[in-house]
Amino acid sequence: MSTIQTARGLEAGEGSLLLRPEDNVDPITFSVILNRFNTIAREMTLTLEHTSWTSILALARDFSCAIYDAGARQVCMMDALPIHTNSLHVILNSMVRAFEGKVYDGDVIVSNHPYSGNTHVGDFVTACPVFYRGEHLFWAVTKGHQLDCGAYEATSVAPSAKDVWQEALQIPPIKFYEKGEPRQDVINLYLANVRYRDMLYGDLMAQLGSIWNGRRRMLELVAEYGPDELMRYVEAILDYADRRTSEQLRSIPDGSYVGEAWIDSDGMGNTNLTVKATVNVKDDHVHVDFTGSSPQGKGGTNGTQGVMEASAGIPILCAIDPDIPHNDGCLRHISCEAPEGSIVKAKYPAATAMATLCPAAQEQEAVWKALAIAAPERTSAGYAGFHCVPSISGVDERGEEPAGWAAMFFNGGSGGGASMNADGWPLIMLSSGLGGLKILSTEMCELLYPFMLDYQEIEPDSMGHGRTMGGAGIRIRVRPYGTPMDCHVTGDGAANPPFGVFGGTPGIGGGNYRENLTTGHRDYCSSKGYMKIEPGEAWVGVSSGGGGFGDPLERPARKVCEHVRDGIIRLETARDVYGVVMEPHTFALDEKATQALRATLAAGTRELPIIQPTVPGAATWLRDNMREGDRYLLDPLP
Repeated sequence: MSTIQTARGLEAGEGSLLLRPEDNVDPITFSVILNRFNTIAREMTLTLEHTSWTSILALARDFSCAIYDAGARQVCMMDALPIHTNSLHVILNSMVRAFEGKVYDGDVIVSNHPYSGNTHVGDFVTACPVFYRGEHLFWAVTKGHQLDCGAYEATSVAPSAKDVWQEALQIPPIKFYEKGEPRQDVINLYLANVRYRDMLYGDLMAQLGSIWNGRRRMLELVAEYGPDELMRYVEAILDYADRRTSEQLRSIPDGSYVGEAWIDSDGMGNTNLTVKATVNVKDDHVHVDFTGSSPQGKGGTNGTQGVMEASAGIPILCAIDPDIPHNDGCLRHISCEAPEGSIVKAKYPAATAMATLCPAAQEQEAVWKALAIAAPERTSAGYAGFHCVPSISGVDERGEEPAGWAAMFFNGGSGGGASMNADGWPLIMLSSGLGGLKILSTEMCELLYPFMLDYQEIEPDSMGHGRTMGGAGIRIRVRPYGTPMDCHVTGDGAANPPFGVFGGTPGIGGGNYRENLTTGHRDYCSSKGYMKIEPGEAWVGVSSGGGGFGDPLERPARKVCEHVRDGIIRLETARDVYGVVMEPHTFALDEKATQALRATLAAGTRELPIIQPTVPGAATWLRDNMREGDRYLLDPLP
């Protein structure tokens, strides 16, 4: 979404894009107030980013900020993660119900509880009401992924957790501040149950500073326009998004469309679990039914109501005009359901620590596959899963006294899927974030933590090929020095690669391994599991690129030559997949030979399914890369 949203379609345009006479609002004032809301959300975002203590918030930006009205309807968000903001209203509604009639000016309500509507236990929600002259008008809300939340192992996304008591400290809606006064005993209880107490206290205060800053700016806005006038424009903003979303969704043919995706494992050795989505489009409403998905798993790879609502909506919102403000006016057009006890909607007390990563990615993938049938011009090929992004930790002995350290290491992130008219992005990491996450700079990594980042580079041919190609994957190597490094691999999508559509090929899936730098022996690990990396060893991750879209023989040949020159694809791939012949040293295109080769390849092309692969466990990267004497570890435990 652009930083400044104009009144496009307000004074000129067609049909429902216009502000109607009965709205009785001035289009200029409408644009000014809309952008004031966005600016407030952005200031909240910058406040949290610049005052956080841990790298997961301050550098990787794994958080979101938003403004809601008193009825918990989303008014605005900015630079946020869709897996957070598409369903943040669900946990906020739980907070409202928990303190109905007892919400006061100066309160701060917090929760990380997955069974109260939160996404997963690693996401810590802070909310404060905005009162003006005694009337509750808005909420300022943040959700931040915590570096630690008291799990039985040193990660906030424990794939091997067997239940809620192993995955983290569970915090149903509770007040940290009441009427402006801190409830220090409650805050101390929270801090006593997490690792890295000082740093997490800093992150807590950063989240509180963000919502308090949002509250302050909202009060200025209310004072400027008056509560009645401002709320009238809030209704107009929501109605505007509603009507534009309605028009966009009506362009998708009514019908019932089915997509299916597969989860590598549940963290406890059970593989190729199914996520099935039936996408029902009727008029201007989309309902996603996840009936037919596998039963809930034994580990932390289970979904929540919050994740389901967010994941059902992400591909839908990507299929409409991005200029439409993302607020309750969009979200009210999307609904979803799943049987309780399924991997999409686990039954208490199942662990859901991995929910925002997996099954979230597979829920979105299944919906995207369904949309590829319904409206191919509005969809994309598959996004690679959240893989090669471990939680790493250990003891830092570089200072006067040894100190514990930890980081969620986003730098090995994967690539995004191609669309009909554009290549996918590299380092998108996963569709739940859609580019909202950042990687850590090499300099900051080596300054903050006792390890060396030997290389981080594009992995050639890691993406799916097509008329448009997926974003490239990454090869990365990290090695500790002085002390061992605990590596908790959290993610999915290695055995089940991102899909290609309409002749486009899948991404590679990728993988990760521990390598002995003296002997060369490698222990390959599944997409979830634990490995200790000793000095003299290294952790290596090879992430997948996104899926390809369309026939590779239709890609501009000169662009293929540039990819070979830049090391994005290999010379053999250019010839065998894209049908491009070039001079191998200068990369000059041989147009006549290319035309002949493409004709030959086209003549031998068999009809392909719309979506490939069509079966689970289709990735070949592991088989192609393991050497004699190497080991494969499926979901290894600490």
